[in-house]
Amino acid sequence: MRWKIMKKKPLIGIVTSILSRNHIRSIVRGALAQVREAGCDCIVLAPLCHFTQCEPEHAEAERSIYQMILSDAFDGFLYVKDDATMGSEVIGEVEELLLRSHKYIMTVDEREHPIFDSTQYDDYDDFSKVVRHLIEVHDYKKIYCLTGPQVLFQAQTRLKAYQDQMTEHGLYFDESYYCYGTFWEDSAIAYAQKIISGALSRPEAIVCGNDATAMALIKTLMSAGIRVPEDIAVTGYDGYPFAANVDVTLTTYNRDHYQLGADATRRLYRNLTGTLCSQVHRPESVFIIGSSCGCSTVPTKQTIQGQNETVPKMLEEDIFCDDLPFNLAKAQNVSDLLQRSLFHARKLYQVKSLRIYMHEQDGFLRCAASQGDDSNAEFTFSEKDAAGFLQNNDASEIIFLSPLHFQKRDFGMIALTFEVPERIYDHYYLLFVTQTELALDRLTAQESRIKENSIRTQHREEIRNHLTHLRESIRKEPGKPWKVEQMCRIAGMGKSTLQKQYKSCFGKSIFEELIQFRVELAKHLLKDTALSLGEISEKCGYSSESYFMKQFKSITGTTPSAFRKKIQ
Repeated sequence: MRWKIMKKKPLIGIVTSILSRNHIRSIVRGALAQVREAGCDCIVLAPLCHFTQCEPEHAEAERSIYQMILSDAFDGFLYVKDDATMGSEVIGEVEELLLRSHKYIMTVDEREHPIFDSTQYDDYDDFSKVVRHLIEVHDYKKIYCLTGPQVLFQAQTRLKAYQDQMTEHGLYFDESYYCYGTFWEDSAIAYAQKIISGALSRPEAIVCGNDATAMALIKTLMSAGIRVPEDIAVTGYDGYPFAANVDVTLTTYNRDHYQLGADATRRLYRNLTGTLCSQVHRPESVFIIGSSCGCSTVPTKQTIQGQNETVPKMLEEDIFCDDLPFNLAKAQNVSDLLQRSLFHARKLYQVKSLRIYMHEQDGFLRCAASQGDDSNAEFTFSEKDAAGFLQNNDASEIIFLSPLHFQKRDFGMIALTFEVPERIYDHYYLLFVTQTELALDRLTAQESRIKENSIRTQHREEIRNHLTHLRESIRKEPGKPWKVEQMCRIAGMGKSTLQKQYKSCFGKSIFEELIQFRVELAKHLLKDTALSLGEISEKCGYSSESYFMKQFKSITGTTPSAFRKKIQ
């Protein structure tokens, strides 16, 4: 067994949820860019499921990746919490593990944590721009605000920006003008119903705390015949790509999550090393003008496309036609399956290396297959040592580490590295991992059945050998005073098992065979000797001559005397 070289650079762990939500992806991309700028190594502990929506067994197995937090190899953690995809139970478990790690923790876009440090995005200025647009560009005066949960710092900041802008412009508002919601569709639909029913007087415009509520609000109002923006103007906030997928294009603001992730990582690095590193700066914040606010001229292209986020069309078509599951189904063994899987991994966009680690005995991981940079293929290391996944290159290493399993069947881990520092895994990678997991489950279950059948066959042969030995001993000496205990010792099994297995092997019970063997011995003695019936009875193991005669007649249909007379 070879052991890894000790790591040379600070190792930062990014603890996050599944990288499906746009703002989480942007935060992580910014963090990774700053990691590369600082010259650190980074392992992203990246589960591949939505914990609040998937099956409990699957969620439990995915949560195992967070146990890596306890690895001594990490120097500190960037914690990117997402309530929507993690849920309170997973968040509680993760934060307990982070506390137990005794490492420096930096939370991102989080209200002040009682223990961890935090870097927050100040929405105040950006949200103020949205409110000012409604006031100064469109001259709306009666403007409502639907924000998020009151307990969230972000919801409070956005509401404060609304209130201050209304005050600065001398516009009236009271408590009926604003409402705390959930940052989700349910609160927007309920809010729209109040306006539709007349319970809440109709405003000129509504500024929403995020795009999800703005979209739901527009759809609910329009379904009731209230036109947007002619009757009520609506704006969102967040700048998600789906914000335009409504009948009316949404006016919104794209928060600079990328810079947030970069700034949080820079602060983390400073606290870990005591030194400053160069700052990554690539602003993504931008006002996205749609028609929902009342603007008649909408620019055709406003959103900033995330760098390295778009898969080329030709490659996308190639992946769409990929025959991965059919190829994996042909695999003869696990090694063959992993090599087939990695062959298809070449189609994943901008992948530098992909390594699959399988669990060994005694808590070790072995790199069972690798594609790309395979310098670590021969290493075996403790599954608790995060540094074992590093190649120990001079350049920064960024690894996405995810569990490899099917429900509770745990196979190991999969490590993904991209050619560029800001690339994030996409749904094609999730599909690739899922197909590999399903194939591994099928194949390992098949191998397990074969092994179990082999063990059962071997066990049956061993039982038959023991019973054959016992049967032969009884056949050679049927006249011995055979006791059940003695037979059990010879066969190496208990009484009930002996009786059941013996009849299964030879078609007769052990005592039926004993009587048969004794009768056969009696026939031989009656034919070839002049011994009396009493003597023959004793040699055949009977203590009673009358009982011997009774059993002999029961088996042969004749008495011992008649049998001797007939053969002489």
